[in-house]
Parts: sequence; structure tokens; C-alpha cells
Amino acid sequence: MNESSGSVDVLTLIGSAIGQLQQSIQHLDAANPETGLACLSTVITDIDVYLEHLADDPLVPLAQVDPGKVRETLHLVQDDLASIITQIRHAAMP
Repeated sequence: MNESSGSVDVLTLIGSAIGQLQQSIQHLDAANPETGLACLSTVITDIDVYLEHLADDPLVPLAQVDPGKVRETLHLVQDDLASIITQIRHAAMP
């Protein structure tokens, strides 16, 4: 996300998340789990940054989406990613 340039909107978040998830898959496929996990963690952090600015996102009211539902859904995504990170870490343990 590009908070410094004011680009804190749901489309920027989605684009950034897709890029990070693609990189994560590539790193995990290349047996580079720490870098893959770092990409997943970046998505979680980007969601936190977005949620801090959710009220300022001009796209949410334009799309007539309930901000509370957006927040709830993004927290579920964070929970899922955290679970994946935990599973990968446990699988990597000898």
C-alpha cells in the first residue's frame, strides 16, 4: 500500500495483497518458506494499515458497502492468513 501518497483504498489493498500472495506462492514453491511467510505477513500488516484509514476510503461509500462488514471480512482474512502462517511454520519444524 502507498499510504504516503494517499492511496489508501480498497482497490489498492486488493492489488497489493494479490501481488504479495503471488510472491508468497512463488517463494514457498521455491522452498524459500521464510520469504514466503514474510509476504503473507505483509498482507496482514497492509490490512491493518488500511483498516486505520477505512473511514477515509472514498470507494466504500461509492460502492454502498457497509464499512463494518468490510472491517469484519478483512479481519477474517487476517485470521486465515495467520492460520496459514502457523501451519507452514509447524510443517517446517523438524
